[in-house]
Amino acid sequence: MMRASLKAEEPESLPWLISFDEFVEGRRYQGHSQLAVRPPLSGSTAMLNEALGIAVVGAAGEPTQRSTYGSFTVNGRASTPRLLVEYLDEGYAEGLGDGVLYKSLASSSFTYKGEDQTAYGTDFKQVDKVGGKDLQPVIDFVKWVNESSAEEFAAGLAERLDVESFARYVALQNLMVNFDDMAGPGRNYYLWYDLAAGKFTVVTWDLNLAFNGDATSGVHDTISMGRMGGHPLKEKFLADAGFKKLYEEQYRALYAKLLAGDAATGLLDKLVAAYNLNDGADADQAITGA
Repeated sequence: MMRASLKAEEPESLPWLISFDEFVEGRRYQGHSQLAVRPPLSGSTAMLNEALGIAVVGAAGEPTQRSTYGSFTVNGRASTPRLLVEYLDEGYAEGLGDGVLYKSLASSSFTYKGEDQTAYGTDFKQVDKVGGKDLQPVIDFVKWVNESSAEEFAAGLAERLDVESFARYVALQNLMVNFDDMAGPGRNYYLWYDLAAGKFTVVTWDLNLAFNGDATSGVHDTISMGRMGGHPLKEKFLADAGFKKLYEEQYRALYAKLLAGDAATGLLDKLVAAYNLNDGADADQAITGA
């Protein structure tokens, strides 16, 4: 959907995940074991959508990823600018502090399946501290979110989740018109569990479909792909009057900070300048695609 046709004969159109430790265990590049290389969206030569989304999330003060543009050739094919994105691996988790990072998988359902941790193999992948920590904090959180009453949810969520950060997360997804967030079909998000605080933070991931929806969407509009989706945490959060008010406050604050002025435009200008440094760059086409 919205991507160029993927063909093995055209490696420049494929999404890549470069693993520096594929053949040498423990090898890292700038502290990281993996690097995501994004394919261009259909109709554009660069992924300004995701690059801008990553920059906007960072400007909002939320956990984000480093990214940059690069160009290279494969098998004599034409050089094409690509977006290189920091992958959320062990090195990334170390930068967040003392905690455990969990990746939500595309097949994740966020439903309680009992205490057997092997039952959650299609839901979450533990990124770091494997062997020292396990999935139990996630299982406890999933069970509580699904089984708590509305009153229990309102009273106890702040003990388990950074609610202000989550309100910003939800507001950012709407501001960026990102219909493939934690509630989308890709279930694109990570959970960071701070061991000292005993709380989770939702970390944004995979913004290649940001800024592709209806630009007139507002604070209470539902952003979706027209498919089955939803997420119990997000739905119960917005259904609670107190948390909905917090979300609205964060939405207004982020809108004023990022969109009402020229902050987002300034970020985009820097990204276009960086993109133009690469072979095969076509700024006009890239801006149109974004």
